[in-house]
Amino acid sequence: MNKKFINLFFICLIGLFLIAAVSASDSGDGGLNKTYQIKSSLSNDEIQTLFDNANDGDTFEFTSYTYKNISLVVDKQITIKSNKSATIYASTSVSDKAKSMGISETFGFYFTSNGAGSVLSGIRIIADSCDNAVLVDGADGVTIKDSRIVKGENSILVKNSEKITLSNNDISQASKNGVQLQNVKYSDIVNNNVHNNGRSGIETSNIYNSNILRNAVHHNGFNGISMYDNSANNIIKYNTAHNNTNGIFIDCKTINDTVMANTFSYNRNDPFCELGGSETGNGLLFGENFRTPSESGRLLVKNNALIHNENFQAKNNPSNELFKLDQNYFDSTDGEDTFICPMLLAKILKLDTITIQNGIGIQLQDENGKPITDSPAFDLADVEVNGNKYTARVENDGIAKIQSKDIEPNAEQNVKITVGDRIQKVLEKKVKSGSERYQESEKPIQSSDENYRDDDGSDDSSQNQNTDGTNSNGNGNGNGNYVDGSSQSSHVSNGQTTGKYGSNSSDVISSDSTDQGENAMSMGDVNAGSSSEGSGEGSKAYEMVPETPISKSVDNTSGLVVLSILILLGCLVYGYRCNSKFD
Repeated sequence: MNKKFINLFFICLIGLFLIAAVSASDSGDGGLNKTYQIKSSLSNDEIQTLFDNANDGDTFEFTSYTYKNISLVVDKQITIKSNKSATIYASTSVSDKAKSMGISETFGFYFTSNGAGSVLSGIRIIADSCDNAVLVDGADGVTIKDSRIVKGENSILVKNSEKITLSNNDISQASKNGVQLQNVKYSDIVNNNVHNNGRSGIETSNIYNSNILRNAVHHNGFNGISMYDNSANNIIKYNTAHNNTNGIFIDCKTINDTVMANTFSYNRNDPFCELGGSETGNGLLFGENFRTPSESGRLLVKNNALIHNENFQAKNNPSNELFKLDQNYFDSTDGEDTFICPMLLAKILKLDTITIQNGIGIQLQDENGKPITDSPAFDLADVEVNGNKYTARVENDGIAKIQSKDIEPNAEQNVKITVGDRIQKVLEKKVKSGSERYQESEKPIQSSDENYRDDDGSDDSSQNQNTDGTNSNGNGNGNGNYVDGSSQSSHVSNGQTTGKYGSNSSDVISSDSTDQGENAMSMGDVNAGSSSEGSGEGSKAYEMVPETPISKSVDNTSGLVVLSILILLGCLVYGYRCNSKFD
């Protein structure tokens, strides 16, 4: 009896092993994807042939330091990466592959619709005298990350595509735009440093349901962010735009868009700008093509810091209708000296002091004293506590913390905050410093996936939007909660100023020592070395990393195989029992 039981047990064990083997072979890519190590001794055509012969899911790792005359069409779902910061110099000639596809533009990488789902990571691309460094055309789900992309007319051009991710890239020196998005949906432009481009840092045209989050957009020849044609259900949040001609230029029809918790500062006048010198130097500028619904679907501009700009903090085109901004911070403690134009109404965020652990805090609040927890990040340069000067930074939770051994705990502190450049005002408060543990406000959502609006434009933040003029007499004065730019101070031109920007006649990109290191690295003068790893005589130009010996994949037949195994096991068990009875 024991022998029969043991035999039956082994039959079942073998069956389970066979089923597990089938399951393993049917999962993922079945271990058939290859990784190719690409060395610089390969020509562009040879690399292109490897791309063309690849299977979806293959990986190409560029292992040398320098590659020249590169123009590659990505027509498969592949991963392109470098762990050694490979520098790729894009070809100024149209490749044979591109010509065969009717493509006349020059580029470093071109992702076609068949390249959907591809990844480009960790590459330095220099596209001097090219049309584009990277072009994504009709390819959904492409990710470009952790790369330094330099020059080209546009460093990155994305058109007719969905679910694109551009993240953690340094993008600079394009003769036109750093990032240009044309007819793009459901995409994320996140954590990029976009600077020193000839026109805009980020330009959009017909963009929908996308996120532009936490980008630093600065020292561009035109606007930090430019929006044209149509825009709907997008969230532009936590970005900083400084030292451009305007921080953000909205010259489109916009429905259900949110511009929130951004910092637009130190943007400069440029008398030679195509918009005209008077239309520069603004934190936010509405163009003559700006349109938005009057009620449902109205553009929301809220909780931004519009500060230290040379002209207006916010300006509307005189041909447009009067527009109401929501609550924003204008480097002013009251409705005066906000430097917004008369064609805009606005609510003013204010500063107040609070008690925090081992120090004092300065908190951004609305007009009713309610804390702002979804806040722009900006510096308060002149803060005094008991005569000692500090530099404090308001973070995205809306609080600037001053914690120092010089601040006595549980004692009343004299706090003086100076705000404003052109017209300075001082806020003086007394606050007790804290010693108990400070409970931080809930941090803003970090995942961009949760920032999409619903298709109907619903957004919790829109509940605070006053679109019907309640508590306003129509022109922003009187007893209303809105102020406008009709006060005399709103039309004062910059005189002698302190801060990073210069005079009104400035027509050059402002210098900023903090950007010089990044700028030097982003130029075409890259000290990449002249040696090519493994390119000597007798070595392979590319190496294929060996596959793991896993069972071959089963295409759409695994269910039948499992069923066959179960039937076979059943027959074995049945035969075994019949044989036992016969014995």
